[in-house]
Amino acid sequence: MIVRTDAVVLHAFDYGETSRIVRLLTRPHGVIGVIARGARRPTSTFGSTLQPLSYVQAVYYYRSERGLQTLKETAHVVRFKRLTSEIDRVTLGLRVLEVTRALVEEGEAHPLVLDVVVRTLEHLDETDANVANAVPWFQLHLASLLGFAPDVQRDDVEALDDEGGRLLLQSGAVVAAGAETGAYGRSSSDGGVAASRAALRAFAVLARTPLATAGRMRLAPDVRREVEGLVDAFVRVHTESTFPERVRGVADQLDAGLGRGGDM
Repeated sequence: MIVRTDAVVLHAFDYGETSRIVRLLTRPHGVIGVIARGARRPTSTFGSTLQPLSYVQAVYYYRSERGLQTLKETAHVVRFKRLTSEIDRVTLGLRVLEVTRALVEEGEAHPLVLDVVVRTLEHLDETDANVANAVPWFQLHLASLLGFAPDVQRDDVEALDDEGGRLLLQSGAVVAAGAETGAYGRSSSDGGVAASRAALRAFAVLARTPLATAGRMRLAPDVRREVEGLVDAFVRVHTESTFPERVRGVADQLDAGLGRGGDM
């Protein structure tokens, strides 16, 4: 069967002398592996379409019993210029791809996941302020699509005072501070994570609003780190060993090497 669909390139590596194996997030078949024969030849028509972070129109031969499909042709749907050339944006985009590869099962159709991945990559490419908000927003909205949306209630968030509160990791609910909460970022005995009011409010905004709204939120560097820790902790509880850390670790090393602790 010949399939034509839009897709995002999640991962690619060389195979043999002239080919590449590519992991695509597609609309009808979810995450699949394809082989692009001759992709490394100078005369290849694939060009830059097989680079990670590419949003493409792909045509491939599909057989359900085959683990690796054959890619026939690709063309850019959108060219992400800033996302693929500015190091901070590249890092954020690769984090989106890393989380997608880790959490989305291969061979299962998830058209809404493709939509949210594309929306996030477009935002990373286009926006000028608070760019980094897109990654925790993406993680929480991907969690919702995969069946474990955080149970954030407006009244609970508004009830927080200066003492902050806790994020309950199993449910994603926000509760006011109690006697068992410890220092910020440390798990309490009931499985919650203590956090500041600013971080919990930001978590709620990221979980409950569109990306355009979340992208307008300005976060101090310390609050951003706290929020990212909350989001990672929530997703990790529900995904166990599949939760990825590689890109985040490389980004932290890069920031440390450049002496950066600022905000995007």
